[in-house]
Amino acid sequence: MDVLKAGAEKVKETVSGKKTEEHLEKATDPNRPASDRVDHALQAGKSKLQEDEHAAKADSHAADHKYSH
Repeated sequence: MDVLKAGAEKVKETVSGKKTEEHLEKATDPNRPASDRVDHALQAGKSKLQEDEHAAKADSHAADHKYSH
């Protein structure tokens, strides 16, 4: 079961990473209004934190599985 949880967290990590990249692209686009760029920069930071959180959970679940046998 821990393997499945680890896999799910890896998927969530990947999705959060993709969202981070999208927000960073929008945050650095000079054609967007400044307030929009700031909003996207903030969202990129939040997405990065979620990505790191999912990575930690995936590692934890993988370690639980590795040492439970």
